[in-house]
Amino acid sequence: MTKQIIINLIFLFTLTILHSCGNDSTDSDFSYEYAKYEILSTEPFESGEKAQVKCYAYLTTDSITKDKLTGTLKKIYSELEKYNNFRNFSAPNVIAIYLFISKDKAQNMKESWIAMLSKSPSTDNLPQYSFNEMQVNAFSGLKDNVKSEEELKMAKLNETFKNRGTDICTIYKTLYDLEGYTIKQADIKYPDYGFEHSEYQKKLYKQEKEKLFKKFDINDSLSSSITFYGMSYCK
Repeated sequence: MTKQIIINLIFLFTLTILHSCGNDSTDSDFSYEYAKYEILSTEPFESGEKAQVKCYAYLTTDSITKDKLTGTLKKIYSELEKYNNFRNFSAPNVIAIYLFISKDKAQNMKESWIAMLSKSPSTDNLPQYSFNEMQVNAFSGLKDNVKSEEELKMAKLNETFKNRGTDICTIYKTLYDLEGYTIKQADIKYPDYGFEHSEYQKKLYKQEKEKLFKKFDINDSLSSSITFYGMSYCK
């Protein structure tokens, strides 16, 4: 194990300890209100003119607003800025933070972040914030004790699914896993990718999806609703 790897592991362990034990929403060293979170992983990388730190974190609270999400990103960013264990750089010039609604999404659905921060020379070295508005709107309203029209529709559909032995989030995550599975099968059959790879994956996914929907008597017309509610509300 090289010295650089050992240094990076020490940094990762330290950062995880700092944020792994139920953070308070405010503290004496940080002026922004933020949502409670934990760090899943931190990945330093250095190459040429790039000194990058990428971080994956997830929320541990249902009390969510866009301001709190922004505060969480700022808090993590303030820690990552201090990283100095590069060979040829004293600080990172590229920082990326991906914040997820749950640990499961952070581990298994890397593109399903609820908020993210990016900083690089292309952003004039200033942090840029992005949000998944569907998730923000969905989870911001869960604590107001007033169900929105979409929440009522989802609850009604979910009750129908439960009567058939499943629920929206289970179907959504199963479909997500099926997509990954069929892509891997297409990779094996057509390792050169291309048109045949794409067509085979689509055909295989359609077959597997039909089996799943038949098992729980789900009409294909509900596919878009499952995707929408799954992306918005499922953890």
